[in-house]
Amino acid sequence: MTMSEQTEHHIETSGFDRMGHEALRIHSAACRLTKMDRRALADHIQRADAIGTGAYAMLARLLSKKLLYASVLKADEPCGAIAKAGSRVTYAIDDLSSQEGRLFHGNAYALGQGGIPIASLLGATLIGMSSGSDAPFLQADGSFHRVRLISVNHQATPFYCEAQEGREAFRRTAAD
Repeated sequence: MTMSEQTEHHIETSGFDRMGHEALRIHSAACRLTKMDRRALADHIQRADAIGTGAYAMLARLLSKKLLYASVLKADEPCGAIAKAGSRVTYAIDDLSSQEGRLFHGNAYALGQGGIPIASLLGATLIGMSSGSDAPFLQADGSFHRVRLISVNHQATPFYCEAQEGREAFRRTAAD
């Protein structure tokens, strides 16, 4: 991998090469997923594969690596520092100013309301990460930036995801 002339933090790969695959494998192996997130990732992969081009092809590769290499949290295991669906995360890309958003699988949040779809390259990178960790942030063109997960907050949210008989269900938990 070589450093790009455009910015000091932008790492280029040639056509999503073997080193890029290795960086994503290492990142994925460090991640921990809830069972519900793991099931939802499989659905996201199917949708991305159906489109199969551009960012969707990269998304399918990234999510496939997460499914293959990430460990699964046990039901009684605390997940306080792990980014999961419904988490409010604070992150920074390439050491720029921090940003916030809530990770979601379905239509629980609009992008304009600070939502980060897990079926996006950013959301797919953040899901399963531990606060304080860094990861390669895959771009649609196969290049990488770096993302740092600064903090994770799991306080009650207006919407949350839960698995019900193998299907996701979104419930409203707060009154309008």
